[in-house]
Amino acid sequence: MKKISITLSLSLLVLFSFGQIRPVEEINDAMSQGTNRGFKVLIPESNEKECIKAWSKLMKEYEAKTEKIKKKEDYISVGASMPSISEQEVTTYANFQETPEGVFMNVFVVVNGVYLNSDVDADKVTAMKNILHTFATKTTKAALKEILKEEEKALDKLEKEQKGLEKDKSGYEKDIKDAEETIKTRENDLQENAKNQQKKQEEIAKQKEAKQKIEEKLNRY
Repeated sequence: MKKISITLSLSLLVLFSFGQIRPVEEINDAMSQGTNRGFKVLIPESNEKECIKAWSKLMKEYEAKTEKIKKKEDYISVGASMPSISEQEVTTYANFQETPEGVFMNVFVVVNGVYLNSDVDADKVTAMKNILHTFATKTTKAALKEILKEEEKALDKLEKEQKGLEKDKSGYEKDIKDAEETIKTRENDLQENAKNQQKKQEEIAKQKEAKQKIEEKLNRY
């Protein structure tokens, strides 16, 4: 179990090494407040529910509560304290689209009433891209660790079943050995029985002869 688990862990590390998160894109896309400038990042290996939960947790760390806008796809986080983006509180809008590749996440950041973009402040855009890249990486790793847990559980179950089969095999082999010993014993018993029957038949024949002699004497009187 330990050896195989180590192999799985190494495989996971290889996946992290080669399956890097794509660069965060700057976009101009539709959202709940119209078409605005924002950011797009792909979060592999995860699903929409996990991403929304992870984003809400991150926004909570920035002291903002995340809520879904009614009848819209966006999740709004008002009053986020993000020093690397602004000294003042900011508002973020995020929406998620689950695909076979993973979850595409669009984030729109409102700073002083303006949607953050490279034309307004390139340095803050770089900081936001770093935040989103880190978020995507951590969320992907968290998803893969959960998958790894499930694989390890499945592996543990299979190994227990294998041990059960090995135990059954040992039991069957013991039964066969016991049966072989019984057969050998019974074969010897059969040989001994045959000798005893032969001897007994000879005794019976002698006894019949003795009986017949007595009967013949009795018939004379």
